[in-house]
Amino acid sequence: MRDHDLPVFRAFGEFLVGWATIDDGALADGLEAMRHGAESLRRQNVVVYDGLVKIALAEAEVRAGDLERALKILEEALATCDRMGYRAYECELHRARGELLLGRDPADSAPAEEAFQTAIAIARRQGARSVELRAAFALAKLYQSTGRPADAHAVLAPALEGFSPTPEMLEIEEALKLKATIEASAQL
Repeated sequence: MRDHDLPVFRAFGEFLVGWATIDDGALADGLEAMRHGAESLRRQNVVVYDGLVKIALAEAEVRAGDLERALKILEEALATCDRMGYRAYECELHRARGELLLGRDPADSAPAEEAFQTAIAIARRQGARSVELRAAFALAKLYQSTGRPADAHAVLAPALEGFSPTPEMLEIEEALKLKATIEASAQL
């Protein structure tokens, strides 16, 4: 079977099996497999799904209670975007980083706000409207939670234009509800 080994696929396989293992309740084993698979992909300079792999790995690290390690993973993935010029998941990396920064210190929301704004700017530049909406929704929730409903509406309303609720992207319905709540409260 190993006569025609495909190390890239083996690394992806190990990562994905680890991810599935975490969902089955074996956090430590799954996380170790994810780490090993991600490291194998890095050694092979595979960047095609690097951002998605690193976001999933960071989320698993958070589940294991290591928020700082999760942030480091996302920061390394962003450095890889810069170094390699492969920016397919750059906006999602910034959005995920913003969520982690907010979780680390909810009282200091400025770093998270900056990460969300960066994600929105990148998504707009790339013409990635669904990713822009995810980042705008995250920023709008932050603004709403910090008593800035007008700012929440200003970022969310244009991002929602042209979107209708769909089972494939639950954020649309949630964002529409937030927008309606802000408008109903007439806090604009």
